[in-house]
Amino acid sequence: MFDEKFLSQLEGSLRRIFAMKITRSTFREIQNMLLTLTNGDKDIASDILESLFTGQVKDTVSKGKGAEAIKAMTREFSIPIRLSKEVLERGEFVSIITSDTISQKDRVGLLNRMRRTDGEEFLFITDTESTIHLLQHFAGRMQELEKVEAGKEQLMGHRKDIILLKAKVDALLAALSEKRT
Repeated sequence: MFDEKFLSQLEGSLRRIFAMKITRSTFREIQNMLLTLTNGDKDIASDILESLFTGQVKDTVSKGKGAEAIKAMTREFSIPIRLSKEVLERGEFVSIITSDTISQKDRVGLLNRMRRTDGEEFLFITDTESTIHLLQHFAGRMQELEKVEAGKEQLMGHRKDIILLKAKVDALLAALSEKRT
């Protein structure tokens, strides 16, 4: 089905695209490259993209000449292609946040690292006051979300997480109360 020139161009294009950092435009670049290589045949381009994206080679691209090469490219590029779509759709969303306790003389704080889905990282330091300020801010924002129907539904999907959060705050308050007595 696919000649050597097409397969070579496809593999070379994918390698070139993924030699660079995945950005919000990477997935669209893949889509455009496939349309160009297939001379605008949206059906073939879609079948190749779906195969590469899902890791499951579609019957329409798994038969005939070049099938093994398509299967090999699917194995190699499936995960980066999925990541590129996630970055397109959720690039600015927080992927992970970690904190380390830091101290200087009689002060203690947190060194926070936050990474977005698109790989951007941010480093910021908080003390007790600014950490409480962040918690108050986000608790207030969650209350605002609760007033919107879609927000309420999303919050209900995380009800157990909110209950666990409340339990941690209650445990902190209990520990602080014990220290006063």
